[in-house]
Amino acid sequence: MRKKLLKNSCLLLLIFCSYSSLVAQSQAQLIKIGDQLYAEGDYYAASLCYSQAMDLDSSFLELRFKYAESLRMYNEYEKAEWYYFSIYREDRGRIYPLAPFWYSMMLKYNGNYNEAKKSFKRIKNIYKDRKGFYYLKVVQEIKSCEKALEIIKDTLLIDIKNVGANVNTYNSELGGRLISDSVLIYASLRDEKMKDDNQISDTSLYLTRLFSAVKTDNDWVNSTKLEESINIPNFHIANGCLNETKDVFYFTKCDRKFSCKIFAIAYKNGAFIPPAYEVKNVNIADFTSTQPFVTTINNKEVLFFSSNQPGGFGMMDIWYAQKNGTEFSSPVNAGININSIEDEVTPFYNHKDSSLYFSSNWHEGLGGFDIFKSKTDLITFGNQENIGFPINTSVNDFYYYERNNLVLLTSNRKGSYTKKGETCCNDIYYYEIPDTIIPIYTTLEELNRYLPVKLYFHNDFPDPRTRDTLTQQTYLQTYKEYTRLYNQYRREYAKGLKNQEKIDAEVEIDELFSNYIDKGEKDLELFTPLLVKELEQGNSITLTIKGYASPLSKTDYNVNLTLRRISSLINYLNEFENGKISPYINGTAENGAVLSFIKVPFGEYQSDEISDDLADQRNSVYSPGAALERKIEIIAIATSDTNNLALDGSELEKLPLLTFKDSIFEFESNEMEKRIRFINNGEVPLKIFEATFTSQGFEVDFSKEEIPPFEIQYLTIKRSSASSKKCQVTFLTNGVPNQISKQIVVKE
Repeated sequence: MRKKLLKNSCLLLLIFCSYSSLVAQSQAQLIKIGDQLYAEGDYYAASLCYSQAMDLDSSFLELRFKYAESLRMYNEYEKAEWYYFSIYREDRGRIYPLAPFWYSMMLKYNGNYNEAKKSFKRIKNIYKDRKGFYYLKVVQEIKSCEKALEIIKDTLLIDIKNVGANVNTYNSELGGRLISDSVLIYASLRDEKMKDDNQISDTSLYLTRLFSAVKTDNDWVNSTKLEESINIPNFHIANGCLNETKDVFYFTKCDRKFSCKIFAIAYKNGAFIPPAYEVKNVNIADFTSTQPFVTTINNKEVLFFSSNQPGGFGMMDIWYAQKNGTEFSSPVNAGININSIEDEVTPFYNHKDSSLYFSSNWHEGLGGFDIFKSKTDLITFGNQENIGFPINTSVNDFYYYERNNLVLLTSNRKGSYTKKGETCCNDIYYYEIPDTIIPIYTTLEELNRYLPVKLYFHNDFPDPRTRDTLTQQTYLQTYKEYTRLYNQYRREYAKGLKNQEKIDAEVEIDELFSNYIDKGEKDLELFTPLLVKELEQGNSITLTIKGYASPLSKTDYNVNLTLRRISSLINYLNEFENGKISPYINGTAENGAVLSFIKVPFGEYQSDEISDDLADQRNSVYSPGAALERKIEIIAIATSDTNNLALDGSELEKLPLLTFKDSIFEFESNEMEKRIRFINNGEVPLKIFEATFTSQGFEVDFSKEEIPPFEIQYLTIKRSSASSKKCQVTFLTNGVPNQISKQIVVKE
């Protein structure tokens, strides 16, 4: 009741105060109430108070930081990112050193991995203690962002769905597990007197309780709170788990401060038999033990759980205890391959692959908590492995559970039920395991959606100061020579700069090498085996390769230079795996398939802002802008019947081209959808694979069918009332270029 009055005060205080004379007092009172709500764990209500306080005066950094913290704590990542950045921009980490850290983390939580990595690199030197948590975390997150980009590239072909409104509410549901093929046990953090319409109510009444639901053909129904022998009054109850002999039910009991212990209760013929009792040996006074999962390994009952008890590696660790007779032995830490200096939680053991599944916010992944697995026989635990996207996302994913062909997990990803923000609250999700879970890249047709493969070169390489159009070097040789120049690029581009400007310049070079030069080589590694696979299946292939150069030389010289660079790629393909592709290039393959090339040297010249002054090598040679011009791109793949394919690829120069009538898509202020006219200006059918927007609030409807040449078509772009005034939409196609971007403008 007291907290409800505090909330009402928060909402009504300004109505009864004279703005001219009591602004400072009103703001101070709002902040005080917000601080109290924050301390009690009601971060959403605290954010409302801080927000109203900022409406009076948002110049106070301390208030802005408190508001950002409250937003982060109830998972409003996009707003939190903006406010942390505003503090970092003004303070530069002097008074609030955690603002740049959390700004970088929010970039990652919002899926902006390249920007997050760049930001982490810039702020690393703020944290002076090389053994301190924040320095180590920043270093780890740089690696984690790089790993996230690799994981997304290997997207799994699975369809993850919300289990629906009969289980999930506008609050938080978590930890779904099956005690039979048709009975789901899960926990829900909600008001005990929650209204049927799921309206947000006073969170001081929230308790986590265990519920059950029954599976029908198409839905979960009959969601019912378990009896009080399990849902002990005035305690949080969660993490229900039935042992394999189905005679003991384990769960977690936590006080209001979330100090937790593992309890159990007898179970027989579908009924709980009181009383519930504390599990001996696994609970330690003044420490938390939670999230039990019980299984059988080597004919012994084993209890996995998460705990911060002494003897661990970090905060929460995964532990296990084996049952001897009627009691569990002393717990054993799962070890360094599982546990880290941060949190490892929600264990699940899978007999199918003899692996422990768990979630961690330290190991390299896409978000806060990602799900990992490690093969184990309890004697050893194998290296942890991220189980991939879209099972893991940029937010929190945990409570992996698998039974038969069904997987349950908990996540606060977009698509959850919420009234407080898109990523506010946890929901339970599921997917059915396909016969084979494979990466999305299985054929060149699929890979073509994600071209171009971009390969970068040092200035005037290979074979500088010549006009040859061919080279003896392979692309891989030029790449290795390029990466040896990393320190030289850092030094030359940062020359003459000091303090933050020097750090920023060095970070730009770091990003140049990791996001572009190294990424190009890795993309080629992914691309080439798929090319071999298509050729070995008898499919003739033509690659369109476009070349660019920086403006230090005349056009005729640059044309020859880009041809040498294209030649280095062809040499690489010729030598791949001891000449596996060579017969297809020279036309001697036994299956008749041919690999041909369309060479487009120099391409569309776009170097107007890059220095062409030889004396200014910082900008003309070592700057990221100049370096990004020195590239070749594999921009299109075409296949053809071998009987109709010329060795030089001339028959395949006919390519699709997405062309719009309008250069800018303009919406009137009250216009919510717009019909856009376009045409395939190429000579072969066009496919539009997908469209992505730089801002939220937009969506597009378009045909997924092939679009014949020279046929007028339409697509529809829709916007919501919350859409931004400016946005860019990018279409992925099988054309050249395969990415077409257009600006969207909403008139005032």
